[in-house]
Amino acid sequence: MITAEYLRQKLKDLYEDLAKNKIILQAVLVGLVAGILVVLFKLAVDSLFRFVQAEISNVSWWERLLLLPCVLTVGGLISGLLVFKIAPETRGSGIPYVKLVLTKIGSVIRLRSILVKFFAGVAGIGSGLPLGREGPSVQLGAGAGSLVGRIFDVNAVDKDKLIAAGAGSAIGATFNAPIAGTIFVLEELLQKFYSFLLFPILAATVTAASFARYFLGNHPAFHIPSLDREMSLNGILLSVLLGFLSGILGVYFARLIYFSQNLFERYRKFPDWAKPAVAGFVIGIVGLFLPGVLGTGNDAIGLLLEHKLGLGMILLIFIGKFFLTPFCFGSGAAGGIFLPILMLGSFLGYLLASIAAWFGLEVNVVAVSLVGMAAFLSAVARTPITAVVMVFEMTAGYTYILPIMLSAAIADLTAKRMHHKPIYLKLMLRQSQKSEEARLLGKMNARSIMAEDVHSFPAETTIGEALQVIKAEGHMIYPVVDKKKKFMGIVTRSDINDALILGNDQNTAVEKIMNPKAVVAYPDTDLYTVYFRLRLNNSERAIVIDRRKFIKGIITRSDIHVAADPKPREEETAPRGK
Repeated sequence: MITAEYLRQKLKDLYEDLAKNKIILQAVLVGLVAGILVVLFKLAVDSLFRFVQAEISNVSWWERLLLLPCVLTVGGLISGLLVFKIAPETRGSGIPYVKLVLTKIGSVIRLRSILVKFFAGVAGIGSGLPLGREGPSVQLGAGAGSLVGRIFDVNAVDKDKLIAAGAGSAIGATFNAPIAGTIFVLEELLQKFYSFLLFPILAATVTAASFARYFLGNHPAFHIPSLDREMSLNGILLSVLLGFLSGILGVYFARLIYFSQNLFERYRKFPDWAKPAVAGFVIGIVGLFLPGVLGTGNDAIGLLLEHKLGLGMILLIFIGKFFLTPFCFGSGAAGGIFLPILMLGSFLGYLLASIAAWFGLEVNVVAVSLVGMAAFLSAVARTPITAVVMVFEMTAGYTYILPIMLSAAIADLTAKRMHHKPIYLKLMLRQSQKSEEARLLGKMNARSIMAEDVHSFPAETTIGEALQVIKAEGHMIYPVVDKKKKFMGIVTRSDINDALILGNDQNTAVEKIMNPKAVVAYPDTDLYTVYFRLRLNNSERAIVIDRRKFIKGIITRSDIHVAADPKPREEETAPRGK
């Protein structure tokens, strides 16, 4: 029998549990604030874009000739002024900046950054610039996490949890994809799985997605025809080919972005705040003849999946978006590339399936378009798991999950073979170059902080001997040297364990299982360059060698963090999840 005393005790226990896990309640609040910001941002961008397009469509052709370039120029100008005059950290996507904040080298997200990102994004993307709103949404969500963290005066560890939770909730609310939002944070922003981060991120993401569903409707991000058939063998073969093609084109798309950034940085005739206006003017001219390239690409994907675009127009829009999005992004306008990437992937898949149909192959062009979304995103961002989960969550296309997984994996491997690093990581490192911490690290070299007492293994050392040393000393990484004591590579405990699992005996030399592509630096290499290399290769330690390849020391990422901010903080003794 349930008594009043029993209920009172259960409520007391619940209260005590919640008091011990305040971070969950704070994460729910983050999700609510992020959901509000993302919904308002989406409504504002979409409303302005549709208003502009409606007004332009109602005027004569010669008025349109003047009006469209002017609208995009003004939109770019407003975006540029807000970004470069008030909050330069809000330029571009927003995802690289959030990655930067979630490292030791960076800063918290200011309220000013949130406001500038919101209005600059609305002005630029809403006017028709070919950028996405998902990257800015991530910065808005992360900003909500930072704001809630400051209000409750949480420690550094919990603040990072709330920022990560806010970023994930933004993706969940934008695409109605809470699972993808959670995975995106772990795979892309943190690049590691931490169980203590899972529940705060899930709490925030589910809250934000639920809020967005209430106001925007509980339906997939993209409406597609019924997909009740298994993909044919022809479709699977096309998915394989699409994976290779997406991998190649995805890499060149990323390179176009880097090229555009370099181009605008070298071109000093216009001030930085005016460059988005220049991009807007050029895009406005192209948009007169090819309106499908304007905006985020969300409407274009909808038209594609409903078979409302001819093949010639699909090809032209694909080419236009492929070049204009990097061009606009390089100008520094507040906008992302997430949705344009999905659009390019869907168009590429549709084109490939249509070509196959010409040759008499029976394929579902819509299904291959979905596969293309995941493949292209996987290639550019190098996040295959996020790409797969996001596509089938956005489209409810669960029927084709296996070909989607196959194509995304092939695209990722193809991009890796072309030595393409994750685009958001490279953009983050590029943005971090302008930080105060980067300037500080640039004045110090590896010699100043390296640990000189380094235990190395001769190449002929056996796995069994190395394992005994590792168990005794407890270090994670050991350099391998030749008979002349010159550096050859590194070996870790994981390498040894993997080798034993694969059937190698304990008499196998470490030379056979070592990694020759370790991150290395010279004693006079500046610390920011070392940090850049470590982040780019997702490594924790760099070996310091001289020009003759003799080992001089070792540097960890933690050593660099301390050098950038030598003041110890008590809360940083807990795992940060970086």
